[in-house]
Amino acid sequence: MESSKRCNHGDLLRELPDVLIFDIFWRLPMTDVVRTSVLSKGWRNFWTTAPFLNFDNRAMLFDDNSKLQNFVNQALSCWNGNRVLKFRFHSHNEIASSMFSDVDWWVNFAQRNGVKELDLHVLCITKRAWPGFDGKEVYRVPPCLYSYSSLKELSLQSCNLEINGNVQWNKLECLKINAFRAAPDVIGQILSSTPQLKVFYLTYVDKGGILSIQSNSLKELSIDKYIMGPDDFFVLSDLRICTPNLESLEIKGLPYKKYFLTDVSSLTRAVLGSVPFGLGHFLQVWLSKALSQILQSIQHVENVALSVCCPKVVGGLKMNFRHSAFPNVKSLELRCCLDDCKQAVGVLAMFPQLETLVIRGKKEDGLQDDTEPLKFEANIPESFLLRLRTIEVTWSDQGYDIFPLIEILLKYASKLEKIVFQLYTIKSPAPSNSLSLVSQKLKGMQRSSTNCTINLTQLSL
Repeated sequence: MESSKRCNHGDLLRELPDVLIFDIFWRLPMTDVVRTSVLSKGWRNFWTTAPFLNFDNRAMLFDDNSKLQNFVNQALSCWNGNRVLKFRFHSHNEIASSMFSDVDWWVNFAQRNGVKELDLHVLCITKRAWPGFDGKEVYRVPPCLYSYSSLKELSLQSCNLEINGNVQWNKLECLKINAFRAAPDVIGQILSSTPQLKVFYLTYVDKGGILSIQSNSLKELSIDKYIMGPDDFFVLSDLRICTPNLESLEIKGLPYKKYFLTDVSSLTRAVLGSVPFGLGHFLQVWLSKALSQILQSIQHVENVALSVCCPKVVGGLKMNFRHSAFPNVKSLELRCCLDDCKQAVGVLAMFPQLETLVIRGKKEDGLQDDTEPLKFEANIPESFLLRLRTIEVTWSDQGYDIFPLIEILLKYASKLEKIVFQLYTIKSPAPSNSLSLVSQKLKGMQRSSTNCTINLTQLSL
């Protein structure tokens, strides 16, 4: 009886539209998709026709690469569908170069079967990915992929891009690259060969040269520059961006020597990142100057996020831009460490039309209760926080030095409607009175807006 029920249950599932079933398959690891063959006789070979193939090992379904390699090869040998629309391979364990030929075969398999979306993450042996390594342990994208003109979405992680010939990605709309080596001339060649590209994410190790992003089709751009060793600190390269239809821009990681944003007239959102914590005073001052260069070109943007790592960066921005430098910004996000709060008021004065303020940060040191009033400048402009309606704060229970800033915000934001405070619990076990203490402090502060509500939430990391 129970066996009959299971069979009927499987048959009911089989009556769902194939497009819905295949969408479910795409959200499952391929091991689970293969197991659907036991649901009923009608499902025995159904998975072999799936157009979405998801070999994602990030959940450690296979504890070593040989098992993963065998599974992928066997699954593709059994596949007998008409087309592969989506193909994903993500490794969790580091892959040796001896397995690269198999990865090439998988990419060729997907390409031969008409793949539209390809997501490839081939984790290299990271212990060799330091100054002096020759790159042989990093997977190189096979040449055949560059000539495949039917791709619409492509994601390449931990791969090297070396182009010998032409790129023919005429239909590509979304490209995400995380590469150890992606020379500026390679990026330039790709952009010149992707006339339909709308989304471009680039994470790479900068080895010098001028990175030039020129595109009339781009709508969303994200650039993250990182390092593999100490020598990369001294790479002084430039960044040039000319994207007249760009709407969203993110620039994160290590700063460039110079920035040239010649046409970002359609930009509505900008996220400007920072150097990691602990990289020294020199890089922090360098970042301050770099951000100042960028900000001069994005004063028309409505949504801005600033990720800063020390007071000197924020102070540097204030020195370069006096009051009302950003008359169009309605939403501002400050991603900061604790000490930035004493400089944040000066920064906020540059945004007279601000309606939404988001503050994300944490206390790195021990628990402190520092609620001594800050010494603010007497010449705060009349427009200060005049239009602010929503404040969202995400902080940790490691310190309460955020409260002097919150006190000023509540005091001056006369039209404030809501403040949302999310307190992350860092300590384990969590202090039982953390949320209560935050609630008492907020309720005891003077508020110029009589309609302001407070929403408190405690989250655990």
